[in-house]
Amino acid sequence: MLEPSDRHTLIDAMRPPAGHRFDEAMAVTFTLDLRALLAAPAAFALAPVDERDDDADGPEPIELIHAIRAHAGNITVFSEAGEIALPPARKVFAFLERCVVPVTAPRHGVVHPKVWVLRYLPIEDDGAPVHRVLIASRNLTFDTSWDTLLRLDQASSPRGADLGPIADLFDTLVAQAVGPVGDDHRARVASLGRALREVRFALPLGVESLRMHVMGAGGVDRPLPADPDRTLVVSPFLSADFFTSVHPHPIEVLVSRSESIDGLPVEVAGSIAQASVIDDDLAATDTEADADLTPADPGNRLEGLHAKIFLTETGSRARLFVGSANASGAAFGQNLEVLAELEGPVSSLGIDRLLHGDGDQVGLGAILLPYRRSEHPAELSDDGSPPDGLRRAIGRLGIAGVVDPSATGWAIRYRSEHPVPVPDGVELTCWPIASAGNRLRVPGGHPLDLRFEVTLETISGFVGFEAIEVDTGLCTRFAVPAVLEGVPDDRERLLLRSLIGSAERFLRYLLALLDDESTGEAALDTIADIEGSGDRRAATGSLPVLEKLVRTVRRDPDKLLALDPLVRDLAADDALPDGFGAVWAVLRPRFGIEETAR
Repeated sequence: MLEPSDRHTLIDAMRPPAGHRFDEAMAVTFTLDLRALLAAPAAFALAPVDERDDDADGPEPIELIHAIRAHAGNITVFSEAGEIALPPARKVFAFLERCVVPVTAPRHGVVHPKVWVLRYLPIEDDGAPVHRVLIASRNLTFDTSWDTLLRLDQASSPRGADLGPIADLFDTLVAQAVGPVGDDHRARVASLGRALREVRFALPLGVESLRMHVMGAGGVDRPLPADPDRTLVVSPFLSADFFTSVHPHPIEVLVSRSESIDGLPVEVAGSIAQASVIDDDLAATDTEADADLTPADPGNRLEGLHAKIFLTETGSRARLFVGSANASGAAFGQNLEVLAELEGPVSSLGIDRLLHGDGDQVGLGAILLPYRRSEHPAELSDDGSPPDGLRRAIGRLGIAGVVDPSATGWAIRYRSEHPVPVPDGVELTCWPIASAGNRLRVPGGHPLDLRFEVTLETISGFVGFEAIEVDTGLCTRFAVPAVLEGVPDDRERLLLRSLIGSAERFLRYLLALLDDESTGEAALDTIADIEGSGDRRAATGSLPVLEKLVRTVRRDPDKLLALDPLVRDLAADDALPDGFGAVWAVLRPRFGIEETAR
């Protein structure tokens, strides 16, 4: 349990089980990096897609484009309003516009859970779907922090854990949305929610029972046991009221950040028998923070400890809590949070087992050092800077975008019903995120009402904002989803045409499309052969490509039917591989497309 050398990524945990393919998913996160959300569909594609550098030039990986188009429409991500990091200006984010739903917490705290619910279907037959739930401490970001991840797979028998409270969580999120929630999102939440209430989930090894606690939505907000024999707490962020009100009992072991322990009052620190921190040499990374960003900006990458663990022992029984809640009063009173409670014998789940391991397993203690109070404790941010307050307010406005033809191509007008509360001493600008150089100043005290000239490719359902405090130079940069109206029907097709752009990249896209339910090894071998030959004619006529096309015509003609408009566009641009047009003309009647004049 919780072995520090056992490294898993969220993307790894999303990959379908053997013999299955992705169907749909819903998730919730506090902060959101749209680049990390791009990686989620890639988890269901034929091959992993590496994280791209913010400043990377050149085209998007073609497999990523296919994965996003194939799966983004089946994902719903709820995110705390105002906590979406500003991404680089890339056209591909247009495919994510329909995924993200901004939300707020019922008790005026923050939406803090990090949960995924996924459904997979069998590849070869019409068998029953299987489900997976991920309970994490990490947001949907590329943070380089120490976190926990609990993976729960559907049990093969009626016995197992009941995760119905997670369904209740997502019902709450729908009710707390900033703007209207699409019918597709509502249907997905309802369908996956029914599954969570009906099926059971297998217990991890050494765990005898499991309960899910959703806090801040009307349920029990104090799930920690009263007066245990021993208590261990792992939390990066602390507040005194947790130790005095939420859990007013002695703490045997506290693992946190040095600056967080420094900030505890002396009387609270006296109730902690042993305080530890993660070894700086293990926690250090080469991530460079942007000195201009406010400490609370969602684009700041977290390092070091970020896991949240509460572990108690009473007699021979241990209760382990993992999830999103910090050791703070806000986590157990205001925020929307999730904790999974795992119960079992001390020999399997106890504090000594966690700290010291067992046999070949390395314990958490191997990466810990004793806490020593800093000579000059750092002042902890109260997240109260004017730019940060403005960011949260804008996230809650609810922005609509109307797209219209213009003399130069297209125009998009972003509007809000309520005024933008720009405080004195702060300058605010905004722009469509696909067009970073197209900025306009936002006047305060009035509803947002700004019009931007754009191309079809730079129409964006995400609005970029930058708020700068004039006196200090501190700023926050973030993105806010906008509900679009008037979007041209052919926008996605023409955007895909722009992203693919060449015969070689089209062939890679075609192979990804045809192989999206296989291991992908054969497709990657074919792609390597094509790239090595550098011969468009040889690549187009290769036997594997023709075989895959013919097989797909027989098995799934709708897949190729959807591809026909793109083939026509690329043919008009002379961007098809040599000879492919002739092959396509032969196949087209087989899947019911009539030849029309162009």
